[in-house]
Amino acid sequence: MDPNNPYAAPRVELVDARQPRQLPGWSPGQLQVLGWLNLAYLVATIVVIGLAFAPELKMTGDWLSVASTLLGSYLVVRLKAFLEARFGATGLAWPVWLSVGLSLVLEAVQLYWGDDALAELSLQSALYFGLLALLGLVILWLGIALLRITDAYPVVRVLAWLNIASGVLVASVILMLVGVLPMLAAMVASALVFFQGARELKGGQAA
Repeated sequence: MDPNNPYAAPRVELVDARQPRQLPGWSPGQLQVLGWLNLAYLVATIVVIGLAFAPELKMTGDWLSVASTLLGSYLVVRLKAFLEARFGATGLAWPVWLSVGLSLVLEAVQLYWGDDALAELSLQSALYFGLLALLGLVILWLGIALLRITDAYPVVRVLAWLNIASGVLVASVILMLVGVLPMLAAMVASALVFFQGARELKGGQAA
């Protein structure tokens, strides 16, 4: 209130509705590391795709594929935890854990039977591509769940639509290879979610 004018309206400090909050268990450094790990996951995935065209490096490609699948599973679980903590997101648990489980099963099946067996018309290939189609539907489900998060960063909506596009393409099996493109873009979007969270927490600590 203005001391020279007792009838003046009191002055109130305005608080931005999007003011960053302190999130227990999360720190700017941790979120930045997760962001960079997403970019490392992107690079590893691109390298795995490239090694698929180099039969003499098949063993290296197989082990790098396993490592990138494990890293991707860890990152999607951490993304789920962050979105739940920051935005109170709901409905992510089932699609996230199912996508992790199916990704690991598909990786194990591919290693056990080998690319040659899966390239032929057989019971093994039918099972593999059936699981792949199911994974596509789960990714689609995850994208829809991400789209329902309210007051999220704009990049979360981008991530949601990329998951929806990737899920539809992978579920079709025929367009599976095209589905890799939005999947790679989704890795970048996930990194940006973590980097945005790191910037928010840094601002909250400085406030």
